[in-house]
Amino acid sequence: MTQDPQLEITTDTGPFVLIPEWVFGLRLSSQAFRLYALLATYADWKDGSAWPSRKTLAQRLDTTTDSIDRWLRELTKTGCVTIERRTDPDNTARNLTNLYRLYRVAPSRKNTATPTRKDTATPGRKNTALTIPNKNETHLEQRDVIKEVFSVWLESTGRDPKRTKLDRPRGTRIRWALANYPQQDVLDAVRGWEHSLFHTGKNDQRKVYNDLTLLLRNADKVEYFRDLYRQYAPIISKPEEPRVEWKPCGKCSNGWVTVTDEKGEERLAPCPCRKPK
Repeated sequence: MTQDPQLEITTDTGPFVLIPEWVFGLRLSSQAFRLYALLATYADWKDGSAWPSRKTLAQRLDTTTDSIDRWLRELTKTGCVTIERRTDPDNTARNLTNLYRLYRVAPSRKNTATPTRKDTATPGRKNTALTIPNKNETHLEQRDVIKEVFSVWLESTGRDPKRTKLDRPRGTRIRWALANYPQQDVLDAVRGWEHSLFHTGKNDQRKVYNDLTLLLRNADKVEYFRDLYRQYAPIISKPEEPRVEWKPCGKCSNGWVTVTDEKGEERLAPCPCRKPK
């Protein structure tokens, strides 16, 4: 059969890597698996060695170096990657990039010879545009940051951690706030209600309004309570003050009393029952 000279065969195959089948069976998170695949793009075909910087890996995966370190621990624990810390031979105080070695044979089969590849490996991709990680990405990704915000709010309101849950509505508002504001802004906002007479119960209903979904309801609320906390916090707070458990004395509003400052303006101050004993 003769080939039609007008028939043109095209392909969209570009640079790619091969992932050993046994790696799919490892107990790895999806992020750690992606990191293994990325390391494979840098690895030498003969010995599996690679030495990209942690910063480069973080940029390629649109994450942080802390996340890269966490996923590397997963890979080294399973035995599919080993890490060698390196220093400059001429200056031992200067660290070089880590040397990673990827294993293509499962640890239980390392004595089995791996067939040598005789063809030329696909050259690495050059001049690839790097994805710059979002500056707020650390706030979106870490669960412990969300828990920290929730913990600060619990401490501020005096609620019982065993009876107060981080449910979906509260978690949603925290994630939204962290996506739009720096972490410290959110931490200050969940404590700002302490300096509002109305929200601490000095209102017609004599009701305290300090639920997390209210404090982080929208941009106006976050900015209002953040600025309120920062306006009065330097006056009423003491640095490094030990935190102790306390119970309202009954004469205050959740541990706060109204006082008149030197300018004749009313503000909130800690009730003596809040001071460490």
